[in-house]
Amino acid sequence: MSELSILPLGDSYKELAITLKEKLAEQYAIKHLARDTVVLQQGEFQRYGYLILDGVLGAIHDDVAGGQKCKEFYFKDEFALLYGNWLTNTAAFYQLKVINRATVISVPLTVFATPEWQTVKQQLIAQQLIFKEAKEAFLLLNTPEQRYRYLLAEKPHWLAQLSLTQVAMYIGISAISLSRIRKRLNLS
Repeated sequence: MSELSILPLGDSYKELAITLKEKLAEQYAIKHLARDTVVLQQGEFQRYGYLILDGVLGAIHDDVAGGQKCKEFYFKDEFALLYGNWLTNTAAFYQLKVINRATVISVPLTVFATPEWQTVKQQLIAQQLIFKEAKEAFLLLNTPEQRYRYLLAEKPHWLAQLSLTQVAMYIGISAISLSRIRKRLNLS
């Protein structure tokens, strides 16, 4: 991917996470969540966002045929929230689920309606827009192998926390296709 110019993918919430931690630390309890805990069911309305202190959450869509699609994985220092559903006050298209044990601060979304939180809300939305633009470029401008190579080079901490099936979902290919890529790269 060195020939392509893309925005950095993920890990861009660090500075905003520091601000959030400072503002939230005294107001809301830190929660420890077990793997596979669903913090938001698909089809429900969101009431909370989750600042991740440690672990991984995922936005996963379960389809009627029993398959799953991954919208996103959220890692340390990211704010897990389905922004489109939040801003339009619609039911969640995805479930928010704990992928690996996680430590989070659960934040009632009502705080972002108050005047003192408007700047943070704007920062969250701006950061999310940048992240989504980066992910769109990542998926549209690169082959599956380039996507995987990027994760190997730039996001090894992501790969260390996800199964190969989850990685394949994230980069938009089947687990079999990822296995073939890994074989070509002498990684399996």
